[in-house]
Amino acid sequence: MRFLITAIGSMSAECVIKRLKAEGHFVVGCDIYPGEWHYETKLCDAFIKAPFATHENEYVDFLISTCKEHNLRYIIPLTDLEIDIINKQRKRFEDNGIVLCMQTAEVLSIARDKYKLSDMCEQDDNIPSVKTCLLANLPDNFEFPCIAKPFNGRSSEGLLRNASREQVMAIENKDAYIIQEQLDGNVFTVDYCRNAITKTDASVPRQELLRTKNGAGLTIQTVTDSSLMKLVSYIGNKLNINGCVNMEFILNHGKYYLIDVNPRFSAGVAFSVISGYDMIINHIRCFVNEEIDKQIPVKQQIIIKKYDEVIF
Repeated sequence: MRFLITAIGSMSAECVIKRLKAEGHFVVGCDIYPGEWHYETKLCDAFIKAPFATHENEYVDFLISTCKEHNLRYIIPLTDLEIDIINKQRKRFEDNGIVLCMQTAEVLSIARDKYKLSDMCEQDDNIPSVKTCLLANLPDNFEFPCIAKPFNGRSSEGLLRNASREQVMAIENKDAYIIQEQLDGNVFTVDYCRNAITKTDASVPRQELLRTKNGAGLTIQTVTDSSLMKLVSYIGNKLNINGCVNMEFILNHGKYYLIDVNPRFSAGVAFSVISGYDMIINHIRCFVNEEIDKQIPVKQQIIIKKYDEVIF
């Protein structure tokens, strides 16, 4: 199979490319920065510098022409921004016979809208929900400090923690923000894969022990909490997930509160692969009418992400 992988400078790219190459697939990588700036370029069969995704038409034209030039049938976008833009022009890819290895428009309409996601949780007694409202409709009795973030934000951009009423009211584009009750507790993220046809699913939960400011785990501990795994499966079936996503939770007073659904590979997807479940290959199987691997026993262990310096 022949793949185009976007944003190969992102944190999940190395694991994604290595797993595809290990299975014998042909991989073309692209990124907005020069190929010699990324170690991942060496892992690909070819690299092409991409235009900025914010130049939507130019970017989509580039992806389609690259697929045609290199006879690529599958695209795996690695960042939320790219997914948002590709989703807008989904039909153009379909008309060119290109398979988008990403969530459906229906899933993205909820996963990429934090207010809709929160509302879904609030309407379902099986999913612990965090009190959420649109900043533009801020009630007088909302408790501060709180969390404030763009409703379609990514990688913690624009996120305010411990925000006071004064800080929240100073936000200029209030229509773009939601505010949420601020819960104390440990952060858990779960890599989750589901085949929408067969309904087979699997997950690898982890507690984030050390993470970057934009939410990427550096040191994690895999966990074996069956209640969390059942909750993740319930949410995955409710949304009709197909392929791999990442869900984020806060554990507060014994309940896991859903904070986010990232409709892509997480920055720490390699943690799941090391734990024994290949999220990348099973993700691909969901788009080629193949069954995915069943749930594996998750061993509790600490895994650390490390970095090496290399000369290009």
